[in-house]
Amino acid sequence: MVKDGKGPVAGASVIVKNTTLGTVTDGDGRFRINAASDATLIVNFLGYKTSEMPVNNRSFIEVTLAEDSQMLDEVVVTALGIKRDRKALGYGVAEVKGDLLTKAKETNVINSLAGRVPGLVISQTAGGPSGSTRVILRGSTEMTGNNQPLYVIDGVPLDNSSYGSAGTYGGYDLGDGISSINPDDIESMSVLKGPAASALYGSRASHGVILITTKKANAKERFSVEYNGTLTVDTQLAKWDDIQEIYGMGSGGSYSYDAVSNTNKSWGPKADGNNMLRYFDGVERPYLIIPDNTSGFFRTGLTTTNSLIVGTSNNRSGMRFSYTNMHNRDIVPNTYMDRNTFSLRANTSISKVDLDFGTTYTREDVKNRPALGDSKANIGKNLMTLATTYDQAWLRNYENENGEYANWNGMDPYNVNPYWDIYKNRNVSAKDSFRLNGKAVWNIGRHLKLQGTVGAELNWFEFEDFKAATTPGYESGYLQRSNAFNRMYNAELLALYNNTWGDFDLNATLGANFYKVDNKTTITTAQDMKVRDVIALMSFNEISVEENSYRKQINSVFGAVNFGWKHMLYLDMTLRCDQSSTLPVNNNTYVYPSFSGSFIFSELINAKKALPYAKVRVSWAQVGSDTNPYQLGLVYTKSKFAYPGYTIGHINNNTVPNRNLKPTRTNSFEAGLELRFLNSRIGLDLTYYAQVSRDQIMSMASSDTSGYPYQLINAGEIENKGIEIALNTRPVQAGDFSWDLNLNFSKNNNKVRSLVAGTDMFELEKATWLDVQVAAKVGENYGSLMGPDFLRNDNGDILIDPKTGLPQYDRSNHVLGNASWDWTGGIVTTFTYRKLALSAIFDVKVGADLYSMSARAAYESGKSPETLQGREGWYASEQKRQEAGIPKGDGWVATGGFVAPGVIDNGDGTFRRNDIYIDPEDYWFSVCRNAPSMFIFDNSYVKCRELTLSYQVPTDWSRGVLKGLTVSLVARNPFIIWKNIPNIDPDSNYNNTTGMGLEYGSLPSRRSFGFNINVKF
Repeated sequence: MVKDGKGPVAGASVIVKNTTLGTVTDGDGRFRINAASDATLIVNFLGYKTSEMPVNNRSFIEVTLAEDSQMLDEVVVTALGIKRDRKALGYGVAEVKGDLLTKAKETNVINSLAGRVPGLVISQTAGGPSGSTRVILRGSTEMTGNNQPLYVIDGVPLDNSSYGSAGTYGGYDLGDGISSINPDDIESMSVLKGPAASALYGSRASHGVILITTKKANAKERFSVEYNGTLTVDTQLAKWDDIQEIYGMGSGGSYSYDAVSNTNKSWGPKADGNNMLRYFDGVERPYLIIPDNTSGFFRTGLTTTNSLIVGTSNNRSGMRFSYTNMHNRDIVPNTYMDRNTFSLRANTSISKVDLDFGTTYTREDVKNRPALGDSKANIGKNLMTLATTYDQAWLRNYENENGEYANWNGMDPYNVNPYWDIYKNRNVSAKDSFRLNGKAVWNIGRHLKLQGTVGAELNWFEFEDFKAATTPGYESGYLQRSNAFNRMYNAELLALYNNTWGDFDLNATLGANFYKVDNKTTITTAQDMKVRDVIALMSFNEISVEENSYRKQINSVFGAVNFGWKHMLYLDMTLRCDQSSTLPVNNNTYVYPSFSGSFIFSELINAKKALPYAKVRVSWAQVGSDTNPYQLGLVYTKSKFAYPGYTIGHINNNTVPNRNLKPTRTNSFEAGLELRFLNSRIGLDLTYYAQVSRDQIMSMASSDTSGYPYQLINAGEIENKGIEIALNTRPVQAGDFSWDLNLNFSKNNNKVRSLVAGTDMFELEKATWLDVQVAAKVGENYGSLMGPDFLRNDNGDILIDPKTGLPQYDRSNHVLGNASWDWTGGIVTTFTYRKLALSAIFDVKVGADLYSMSARAAYESGKSPETLQGREGWYASEQKRQEAGIPKGDGWVATGGFVAPGVIDNGDGTFRRNDIYIDPEDYWFSVCRNAPSMFIFDNSYVKCRELTLSYQVPTDWSRGVLKGLTVSLVARNPFIIWKNIPNIDPDSNYNNTTGMGLEYGSLPSRRSFGFNINVKF
């Protein structure tokens, strides 16, 4: 048997020294070979030092390989969890070791990959620690859907469903499945980016795969205990600090003594403190600027993560148990998240059968997830426009003596008191998740084995959203409870064969897979609250119930053949057939192949020090994908109305069913070059890829005569082309000191090549009340920002209305920007001196645009510094008009004010520069409502994602009690080095689906500073 410090090593080469006799180990590290009693075996596996072992008349030999730090990263986990030499792969694979994720922890572990992997783009919503994460590999390949990769944990797919997200009219980010994965349980993550890499996982992996391998008990230790703890203090990262501090609350240069109107407008006079205003709480206060009048709302947050791991093992069996508690006290008051994870993994060998079982239970409780987008309860939106002379602290008096909403602003339903929202209103969620998996391997012979894997994931999720009576917009009270029960089952059977004949290697795989999803959701909505002291459904008069289901099944068979020659030339071929329940019977079975190859030409070059490794690879692959269920036939529902003795029902489809629907097809080509220089101190990985997805399954607008607003069709073509570069270096190696510097870069062009005939735009998301859309536009990159714009002449000058002095507008759709990144990159650097290490990660994203409705609100409310221009002149002009006794609009020509940039049409083909003075408040109100291009920003940024300073404390003094002690200072997202957009974090989309490029009312992002301690016994 061949093993390492963690267990059996599959695929190791075993050769009888000075002969041509050889074999390879099976999946459990076992091998059989005929050798003389005095022979010596040479055992070799990439990532480990070569071992020579004398036979010495033994019939059973156990070889333990030692890791080779210089070559360890050459062994990667690939599809179906098979470890392979990187040199044998004809496609790009990136791997991240789990140890890198356990110091400066994120509440969602996948966020820790930001900046580490080329071609992997991570974005977050403004939903805070409990929010979801969007991961895109090499661009979007489908017009609709989330375009996210498949997550596979120990051979079993993960249910990464989101139970809710903000949309056109707001909502909540209810998190995702990957956020519940415990980083302390992760051995490694492998990122399979292209269809060739993920082909064996079928249509579920059409957007790539992220493989997560969890930890087993350490085979070298009979009993071990480990504690890993992290504590961080969380504060605001981005602040609303780019505001004017001259003019105060009011409108038109004036204010009311009773300050219950215009509370979210800063168009009043200069705030000089000479006058007193009476506020809703009856207190008179001076009319003065309140510097940074919103930051006081937020508190200092705290996040603690504590893990206890116990492991035990002997020669044939092992067991590992871990418990982790993560508690987050967010910077938003009365908001928290608590997550407890229990994980058990056990493995054993019984004769020729190897067994491996794992189970994980996670309980997550969240209170007061932030409302996002255009939600009335979006506290970020309601705070950021608060007038410059208004202190948020005054709003702590959010209720009157009867416990009802205190009218601080005329009962404005779109600017609800944020303290009322978090203390009187509330939302809570509870999630229970069970994940189970088991694997059995029957080693039939030296070259053949059967492997069966089964897995299930059961998720219960409950979300309750309560609005207290008298809340503006919900005056009679409101309660909604969503209960979801999601079940996912996966079963897989594999036959695996490997053999070696002289210079040739052969590995073959034949398999079948069964995958089923069965989800049920019940939404109960209650209104008209009569018993106001008890938050329960029985306290309401009106109750309605909505039930939904989601069922889907995919049956698959697949095979793969891998050839190798002289460990230098490799060829892989795969073929998979999927049968999906969501497609018509005549089109529900689809077959797709992949081919890949690699050539390690450094084997022909005698320059082991200068160029120890050089490889060229190429691949072509096709993958199909299906759609959501219930798209093929009519769906019926019961009407709330009835006729005596009869039940009335009606068709509930919004989309015309399509019985001829076909799967979407994606064809991909990839070529790459991998080089290592100077004893592997410099590594370069270059990749070019191109993929085209055809027959997109889209819901397009339909004719009114059809009776349906939409029709489901196969149409459209989307293309991704790009390059990826990874440069890994060790510039300095001097004695006990070393410096590692790793750079990555990726550029992807995500073009929409065609849609249905006669259509050049497909709407993905919309800010309805501003007529701004995110769209797939033919000829543009996916994610075009569309909307009305200024009316311009042939020179591009804005045309001004000579009667009003305001700009004129073109109401037709224009391409105003694009939400796709031009390029992304990352920098990972580590300085090491003996047992001390300093590491940093920087994340770079360049070129995407963001329509910031927060910025738009800053201009419309008069808080932006750019709204100062023209105010003094206009107010002075108005004073002169009033002194002259001339009514407003009665022939008075303003003597000062704001002059809108643009030209006036002279009517004879010529234009003159605009010179009409207008009220700057009128100008900004006009452009905020009609010209969204003014608020589309270049969303580029450079962030420091992580800083860690670690010290491995010597443990000699413990006399063997301690096996390891590491203390670290850690920081996550400590600072933004550069950004263009004011006041908000660039990572502030309000959903992680197709609403990219839209932002509204984003809360400040968080930065974390703290320490980590890891102790091993």
